[in-house]
Amino acid sequence: MSKTTRRQYPPKFKMRVALEVIKGGKTLSQVASENNIQPSLAALWRDQLLNEGAEDVFGKSKKESERKKQEKAAQKEKDELLKTIGQLTVERDFLQRFCDEYGYEPPEAPGSGRHAG
Repeated sequence: MSKTTRRQYPPKFKMRVALEVIKGGKTLSQVASENNIQPSLAALWRDQLLNEGAEDVFGKSKKESERKKQEKAAQKEKDELLKTIGQLTVERDFLQRFCDEYGYEPPEAPGSGRHAG
């Protein structure tokens, strides 16, 4: 036995079918048969369009897609910063081992709080 999967329709297709049904030039059954879908599905899409509003009923709203873009940009920036931190840590450790190995004492940094005297 094979498992059947549910068909998924793109938002543009759903919108087009719902608008055809709303226009009323054809019956619900005619629109459904022309698009190879069940009349109940066409009615559902029509009702969703009328009740929930066209802006985000079948696809992602503009706000949601903008939020996802911002999250993606923030994640990319975070990854870059973590990469830089990792690189600097490796470089610091290398320089520390080099200084320890060759007995090098770096000069005291200005404002370090130590006073000669």
